[in-house]
Amino acid sequence: MAGTSFSNQQLDVICTALYQAKDGDQLVHLFRDIDSQVLCSEWTSQPVRIAYIYALYHAGNYDRLFEVIGRSRFDERYYKELQEIWYKARYKENESKRGKELGAVEKYRLRRKYPPPRSIWDGQETIYSFKENSRKYLKQFYKQNQYPTLEQKKEISRATDLEIVQISNWFKNRRQRDKTRMECAQYGRPQMVQLQTLAYSNLPLNMNISMPYSCKME
Repeated sequence: MAGTSFSNQQLDVICTALYQAKDGDQLVHLFRDIDSQVLCSEWTSQPVRIAYIYALYHAGNYDRLFEVIGRSRFDERYYKELQEIWYKARYKENESKRGKELGAVEKYRLRRKYPPPRSIWDGQETIYSFKENSRKYLKQFYKQNQYPTLEQKKEISRATDLEIVQISNWFKNRRQRDKTRMECAQYGRPQMVQLQTLAYSNLPLNMNISMPYSCKME
């Protein structure tokens, strides 16, 4: 490769190792002597380009980072980690301009304003860490069975790429929401609020306990 004494295969191995170790300093030093146009060419391996993107992030060269991600092509297996770099770069860029750390709401607004380009995103909106297709699958399964067995959860996991614990929590939370809706429909919102207030007023003051779901219809 132009600008370096390493062969393409050697550079792949070096970049992969340094990227996995998140050694930004060494990556910045490595790419300093390599033509940036060569790094983004179609024949350059994806591990090298991803390592280059991480070096740009480490060096704070965010404009170049966004440009490289937008004009490159990546396999879907790299989407998640590249999206993380994309968002982190957006946060850092904004923080450097404003001179202060961003809060959760500000980060959310940036994610909505600057979604990842199609080179690292399949176009599906992610809501609460679940993609649209995953949520649809969960809802369809829930209509058939609200209490899936472990084997059924494994089946759902294979279909959605979600972890077992995520699936368990989703079903638990969905059952709780449905229960609250039924109670709200039975008693009405004013009566439910009164019952909740009465129940919690009898608890010891030092108990650390969270309130149940509110009667919010979705």
